[in-house]
Amino acid sequence: MSNNNRDGGGRFATSVDDTDILKAIDQAPGPVATAAELAEILPIGRRAIRERLLDLEERDKVARKTVGARSVVWWLSRDDTSDDTTDFRSGFGALAGSDFAEQVEAVGDDLNRDFRESERELFADTDDADA
Repeated sequence: MSNNNRDGGGRFATSVDDTDILKAIDQAPGPVATAAELAEILPIGRRAIRERLLDLEERDKVARKTVGARSVVWWLSRDDTSDDTTDFRSGFGALAGSDFAEQVEAVGDDLNRDFRESERELFADTDDADA
């Protein structure tokens, strides 16, 4: 997947190309992936992955949806389907006619609720001290 070579200082420098990122999304355990999940698969950090995903999104290779206050899921763009896929339903098309969108919304609602609860707990002491 990645090409390991040595940089000018003799240290290993890891390069991850766009194909590596697209393959990692395709190999993720679900129909979508987060930057954190991709960081577990690829030898680069979440921040670098997010930047690369934004670049891939600009080129219509991936798409995204915010599913919580701070959560984003990514998937391969429909325009980026591979010609070597013999059975479309085995890929992204398997979600056609499913309740996937509703499931994503439910996860987003749960994440938002959990975030609001955590926020209330975190700032409850601050509000009491100000009173």
